[in-house]
Amino acid sequence: MHKLCVRLLYVLVGAMLLWSCSAVPENHYFTMAYTLLPLKQAADPSGGKTLRVRDFEIGPAYDTERIVYRYSPYEFQYYDFMLWAAKPHKMLTDMIVRHLRHEKVFADVAHEYHERVPDYELSGVVLAIEELDSGDQWFAHLAFGLRMTQYRGEDVVWSYDANVKKQVYNKAPVYVVKALSELMEEQMQKITEQLVGFLKRADKREGAK
Repeated sequence: MHKLCVRLLYVLVGAMLLWSCSAVPENHYFTMAYTLLPLKQAADPSGGKTLRVRDFEIGPAYDTERIVYRYSPYEFQYYDFMLWAAKPHKMLTDMIVRHLRHEKVFADVAHEYHERVPDYELSGVVLAIEELDSGDQWFAHLAFGLRMTQYRGEDVVWSYDANVKKQVYNKAPVYVVKALSELMEEQMQKITEQLVGFLKRADKREGAK
């Protein structure tokens, strides 16, 4: 009888351990992404100019792998098991490098330079990347700023600021990430157009000298 009780106790403990392990939610990892469209023109508008992109800065509240959601401007909350696959500032830096390379805005876009010193340097700061919950409505919120200088120069020659929201109708983090990706794609199209215009004007100024 004693052996039977011990055996039942082992079975009970094993079942409790199995239940407790299965009850822990799995981590889900997300990344922003969008499909790069075919180039409208293959010509390089930059006149051979090169760009170095520094890793972006980010506010401490967003410098985390946990996805941020907020109900008010005064309180930050974080999903426990909904995580970024990479830190947000690194993710956005890589997205901008990838987009500018694809669009051939510059002759070369890199994080670091090797033999050739780049013509320009781009820095950025991520101000917000989050889910905003307002009553029955959810929004994706993305805010960042870009500054470009001549390499090792102090004067800003081009800048861009974005602070945009997009409503999310399917209330799940994956759809927030999808909306953030769409916002980033829209902003990158504007950024590309502005940089192309800036480089064309710079080429004309250099040609007039």
